Amino acid sequence: MADKSSAIAKKNAKAASKKHAKRAAKDATKYNAKKHAKKQAKKTAKSETASRTSHATDHGLMTAFHHMQRASVVMSLMEEGTGEDLRDLLERGVKLYRKAVRDDAGEKIILRAIGVLRATEHLSMAGLYAAREKHRQQVATPTPEWLAKVIAETDHRLEKIEHEERGKGTNLFPVTVELLRQAEDADHDAHLAFELAMAADALCFALEHGL
Repeated sequence: MADKSSAIAKKNAKAASKKHAKRAAKDATKYNAKKHAKKQAKKTAKSETASRTSHATDHGLMTAFHHMQRASVVMSLMEEGTGEDLRDLLERGVKLYRKAVRDDAGEKIILRAIGVLRATEHLSMAGLYAAREKHRQQVATPTPEWLAKVIAETDHRLEKIEHEERGKGTNLFPVTVELLRQAEDADHDAHLAFELAMAADALCFALEHGL
């Protein structure tokens, strides 16, 4: 009887051991599958983030490039010996762009380049509008209420960053403030006011990103 009980106990122990081993193998497979899935998800997310970053970088550089080219084209129409400050601003934007195209350039450098080059483009247009006095069309000027809103919003943004520490953008803060003042004073010429306000908005954008 004792031998029979011992045999049954051994059989049950063997079955239990088999069942435990089977369950352990199943759990291990499930764990490995989970681990693999998690690793793959992390890898995919990292790849997608890198792809989005790369796309944003490419788009940002292309935007800065277009602003730079348009500003250069418009400025080529200006009389020789004029627009010295504007040419200096373009040179500054080009330097930022060259810095931005490096592999290790951060997003902020690209955004600063966009801001400065966009401002240069608008200011070059403003220069042409200011010089076209004798060719101005004698038509009524619409009242651009939205432009007053842009000027007010830019002024508010400048107030928020007025006391931040700056590197090379220290002297551009008062320039931006002055451009806003000129935009307000140029309400008799809606398009000139627009270009000045957009230039101020662009420089404010660069200053907001640490210029």
